[in-house]
This record gives sequence, structure tokens and C-alpha cells, in this order.
Amino acid sequence: MTVTSQTLADSQHRLATLELAATRAAARTWRQVNPGDIRATWKTISIRLAATLAAIQTQTVGTVADANPMTLAEQGDYVAPAGFLDPTAFAGWAPSGIPLADYLQTPALTSLHAIRTGRPITEALQAGQSTLMMLTALAVTDTARQAEQADIALRAKVGFVRVESASCCDRCMILAGKWYRFNEGFLRHPHCHGRHLPCRKDTAAEEGWVSDPMDAFRALSREEQDRRFGPANAQAIRDGADIYQVVNARRGMQRLRRGYTAMTTSEGMSRYGWARMMAEENGRPLKRRLTPDAIYTLTRGDRAKTIEALKRNGYIIPNGWRADVPDIRRKRWRHDNTYRQGRRETITAAQKRVQSATLQWQAVLEGRNPYDARMPLTPDIAADVERRYRRWLATNGQIYTQ
Repeated sequence: MTVTSQTLADSQHRLATLELAATRAAARTWRQVNPGDIRATWKTISIRLAATLAAIQTQTVGTVADANPMTLAEQGDYVAPAGFLDPTAFAGWAPSGIPLADYLQTPALTSLHAIRTGRPITEALQAGQSTLMMLTALAVTDTARQAEQADIALRAKVGFVRVESASCCDRCMILAGKWYRFNEGFLRHPHCHGRHLPCRKDTAAEEGWVSDPMDAFRALSREEQDRRFGPANAQAIRDGADIYQVVNARRGMQRLRRGYTAMTTSEGMSRYGWARMMAEENGRPLKRRLTPDAIYTLTRGDRAKTIEALKRNGYIIPNGWRADVPDIRRKRWRHDNTYRQGRRETITAAQKRVQSATLQWQAVLEGRNPYDARMPLTPDIAADVERRYRRWLATNGQIYTQ
């Protein structure tokens, strides 16, 4: 996917400059820490850094608020917003929703922990500085992403395409080149520099911004495929496995207990997970599935067995499977969900999380099991619902991946 937007490039440069200014300010401030009293001195001097970082966050939001409408105008699709962002409303808060003053205390705790584990004071201070630099950069880049998405939500029929650099990781590669609605979250990891490109869905298709991650995979050399995805995962994709299934399988991995170095994963094994649905459609119920690493270890280079194992564990998708998924999922409904079909959501995904958590908490207060009314409410369930309710309230339903 090639995106040519001068406005996006200019704003990217401006955001990189702001991130650099923030990390330099953080480094200067950290050098003033007294090694003999790290926690107390850092708590005092970090107040100044928090003020500096809040000012940079304000400039970050202003940069994004200027860039989004200009980017749409370049496409000939300018859409007037329903309102305007308040840059100061994004300042002073960490990506997780806590005040910057509290957010910036983590580096001191990192250094103290390093000292307690026996590391020299110089190494401990270096560990604290590394943590501070990462947190400072995240505060700037995630403020930009939050502001970009908020501005997109204000513009009717505008969504976004995720734009990544050519050197992005495998997780980002499979997310790039797809058009997302305004309320779909922007998953990221530390040091992720992906951007929202605001656009209408039809414009994204016409400009060729919607792409298949397999095209990007095939454009890489074999050595680069192995480096970015891992040798076993890259080979699985070359053998015909679905790139999404392979990359996502890295979540929920667990080592086998019989001495193998291979792993299993729970990813895709939920009630509506594709791997589980495929297995059960073929009369093979599964609770966990092998990762590509496990498959290549156990099949010992036998290509026919490898391909069969990739199919059996849901990495190679049957022809026409995607078109059949809605009907297969419908057969697995526990209740009649017909009224939900075709419904257009008018609230964001974050708002839906807060709404669901609130309803579940109300059920607990009434003594009901929020997950299954036929089952009793246990203390474990009540505690878990409370934890989730507090979490979504504290973050306003936002997800921040690591």
C-alpha cells in the first residue's frame, strides 16, 4: 500500500519532533536525580517534567486537529466536524487515563527494584531512564492517536486506514491496509509508529489503500520473512497457512509439558473462534491448538503431515470459509440474536465496553450472575466483574495493548 499525502508526511515529521523534544526533556530531568534518594528527588523534579509533557501533548493534539481536515481535503472529501477538539482536554493524562504525575513515578520504582536485585547504582539509574524514555514517547504518540480517532469520530462517514512503515513488525503488517470504522480501536505496542489516515471507505478503495497483507509478505525476501515472522511461522505462511491465523496464534501460547520446545495456543479457540469452529464442523472438538512452531517440530520435515497439521489446527483456511462464517456462527448461538443482525452501531467500541461493564455490575449488585442467569453468583465472578467495571470506568473503555 502506497499513500501519498503531503499533509500526513508533514504531520508525521511534526509529531516526531514533538516526541524527540519530550524524550530530551525527560533525559535532562532524569540526570538531576539524587542516587542516594531516588524516590524523593524524582517525585519533586518530575512535576516539572509533567508540566512540560502536558504542554507537548497540547501541541500534539493541535497538530493532529490541523492535519486531519487537510488530509481529507487533499482527497476531495472534506467533511465538516460535529464539533472541535479541545487540545487541553488531552493534556496532563497518560494513555492509560491516570494523571501524568502518577504515570511518571514508574521509572523511580524501576531503578529501586534494580538496586534491590543487586544491580550497580549506575545500571539501576540507566534502567530507570530507559523506562522513562519509553513512557514519555508513548505519552506523545498515544495522545496523537487518541486525538486522531476522536477527530475522525466527529466527521460523518469518515473512517481510517492504518498506515505503517515498510519495516513494521508482523503484528502491525496484518492490520495495515484495511479500512476501519471510526469506533474500531487502534491496537498498538510500545514504539509503534502506525498512523490513522482519515478517509471515506470508497476513497480508500479507489486510491488502492486497501491491500492484502499477503502482498506485503510476498514482497519480502525469504530471509526478511523469517526474521520478521519467525522461521516456523514464515514457513507456515509459505505453505499456505492464513497469515492472520499464524500471527494471532502467538497470543495465548503455552509450552507443552512433555519435554517438547513447541507450544500450544488458546487463540482462536473461543466459542466463535475460527479454529474451534472449523474443528467442530469437522467433528474434532479442540480446546487448544498447536502453534506453527509445534507443528514443524512434531512433523519433522514431512511436508504432507505438515500441511495436514496446519489444516487440522486451523491455519489453512478452506475455500469459501469466510463466506460461510455467518451461517456457521448462527448455528452456534445460545439465544436468538436475529434482531442484532444488520444493526448499525451508533456508539463507539469503548462506550460499549463501559455500557456492558455497568450492566454486569448492576447484575452483581442485584445478586445475579451476569454471565449466565441460570448459574449462581460466586465470589470469584463478583470480584472479577468489579475489577472489570473499575478498569473500564478508569480508562473510559479504552484498550491499550502492550
